[in-house]
Order: sequence, then structure tokens, then C-alpha cells
Amino acid sequence: MAGKLSTVSHAGKIEQHAKTLSDPVEKLRYLRHATATRQSRRYLSHGVRWMASIILIAIIVPLGSHASFGHQEGCSLKTRMMRRSRPDFPNVWLVEQSVQSEIYSNGLRVENLLAVSNQPRSYSLLSRGAQGDRGPVRFQPAGIVFHTTESDQAPFEARQSRTIQRIGRELLLYVRNRRAYHFLIDRFGGVHRVVVESDAANHAGNSVWADSRWSYLDLNASFLGVAFEARTLGDQPPINQAQIHAAKVLTEMLRSKYRILPENCVTHAQVSVNPDNNKVGWHTDWGSNFPFKDIGLPDNYEQPNPSLYLFGFGYDATYMKSTCPSLWRGLVQAEERVREAAAERGFSVAAYTKSLQKKYREQISILRNRSANEENEYEPN
Repeated sequence: MAGKLSTVSHAGKIEQHAKTLSDPVEKLRYLRHATATRQSRRYLSHGVRWMASIILIAIIVPLGSHASFGHQEGCSLKTRMMRRSRPDFPNVWLVEQSVQSEIYSNGLRVENLLAVSNQPRSYSLLSRGAQGDRGPVRFQPAGIVFHTTESDQAPFEARQSRTIQRIGRELLLYVRNRRAYHFLIDRFGGVHRVVVESDAANHAGNSVWADSRWSYLDLNASFLGVAFEARTLGDQPPINQAQIHAAKVLTEMLRSKYRILPENCVTHAQVSVNPDNNKVGWHTDWGSNFPFKDIGLPDNYEQPNPSLYLFGFGYDATYMKSTCPSLWRGLVQAEERVREAAAERGFSVAAYTKSLQKKYREQISILRNRSANEENEYEPN
């Protein structure tokens, strides 16, 4: 009897820990490892195997599914897990295209008259492993960085319409000449293509981000830059409902077209870094109040900041004043990852942080040397 209680207790612990893992693939890996380890050590009992099977079925079979169990049996375990973990992308397609504009199925209209080219997009993926090994070269964007222009503003009133239009045209020419963004959303919700999507834009500079598989440095090439004609200082909201709607349908189109993960849609304040002082937040636009939910995205402020836990960056009081509490939670989680990784390696936090900073310097040097060589290749003879 005592043996049975011990078996059930162990299975309960396995189930309890599995519930804390949000990624279904990670849950499956944990359960396989937990049960396999116990079997190799103590000849896993039939009771535990039975309990582990029940847990696996509960995780893999979607709750409330209308498909029959017989149909589920026709799919392999791996296939079902891949379906559960596959992200959902919007379904948006191009309806009409001309020299002046593009119209999409979700109502998005993109103005093309002032679109310009720049250096062709090309970037190397970096593994999130300890060595940060280089992965394949990609030519399509992996994410979106949202910006504010912090440009001159006239009061958003009907009697100011001509002035707002004039300022907007001047701003559009300014960012076009500098190849500053891929898209600009003006104050009336108009979406203007600035740099064509096949090319890099000068929007992110020194920057870092990562998803579950890859890390990205200097996001000019790897991420699209979307800027709002907005100024964050003052008591008024930085953007209006027309701009929010435009950002929503633009983001839907870009995510559909390039299969961009929702967690790779972030703000400039989250990705900007200063290599001179090893601090995040060289630029802090959209450090707070970004309307993630209204644009159809999760609150990515709360993601652990990869600059900290992958490359040893820190932050200061100025950055804290320019950001919001939900973003601070991401900083705390990133710091916890650093502490855990340092403990696993037997390092102090300070020593481990220095090793991460060294890795950043090495990786950025490699990438920039590669970019310089590519620029020389594009120069005319």
C-alpha cells in the first residue's frame, strides 16, 4: 500500500510540475524525461506509467475538441503536438495594386508614391545557445519594431487640418531621405511605405531581441520599422484611434505576409541598447502606453528582455522613468534568468554578466564585418 501511495504521489508531482509549463512541446519533453529517468533508476512501475499516460493524453488532446478520438488516433503524436504549438497568423491578401497604392483584404491601404530602396535585406540568425552559433542567412523580416517620430505636432483639431497635412508631408520627406522606417502612419491614419520591405531601413541601430529559437542583433535588417507620427511628451495620448486602426490592419498584413510571430512585435524601447555603457534603452520611444491589445497583439512588455539574459546588458533610473510597470516585470524575469544561469555554471552574477557582454561584442563584431563586406560587394566598380 505504501508503494502505491508513493507511486501516485510521484505521478502527482509530475503532473503538478507539467501544469507550470506553458509550452505543450516542453510539457511533453518534461514528461518523457521524468518518466524515462525514473524507469532507468527504479524500474518504473505500471502505476506511474498509467498515470503518465493519462497526463500526456490530457495535454495532447485539445479540450472541447469536436474531433472523434478515432480521428485523433490517425495522427501521429508528433503531428498533433506540432499543430497545438503552431502559432496562428492572420489571413490577409493583396486585392489591388498600382504604382500609387496597394489595397488588402482587411481594408488596409498603403501609399507607395514615395517608397524608396536601400541596402537589400540580408542577416544571419544567431542560435540562443551558449556559443551563439550563427544560423542560416535570411532575406525576409522576422519581426516588427514600433517607433514614434517625436516630430513637431499641431493640435489635432479640424481647424488645424491643413497645418497637420503640411507637417505630415514634410515629415514623410524627411524620413524618406534618411531611409528611416519601412512604414509611417500619419496622424489621419494614412499608411505610407517609406523603404521597400525587401530592403533594410535605418530604424533600430544598436538593438537586441530574441524569440524562442533565435537571437537578433542590429535589427535594421531583421525587423521591419513601423513609425507613428507622434510625440510622447504631454498630457494627451500620443496617437489617435485612426492611427491605432491603421497599425492593426498593417500589422495583420505584415504578420500574414511574412509569418511574423506575435512575440517578435515589439517597441523601440524594448530593443534599443547602448554598447558604450552596457545599458538598455538608448532610445525609449514606446517605453509605455503602447496599445498592444488594440493592435491585436499580446502585451509584449512583459516578455523577459533578451538584452539582459543573453548579452549582459543592464538598465538605469532614467530607463525606469521612461518605461512602465509591465515592462519592469520583463526586466525582473530577465534578471532571474541571469541569476539562475550563473548559479548553474558556478559563476557569480557579475562574472557571468561579463561573459555575456563579451559574447555580445564578439557577435556584433562578426556581424558588422560581414555587413561591411556585403556593402563593398554592392558598390559599383
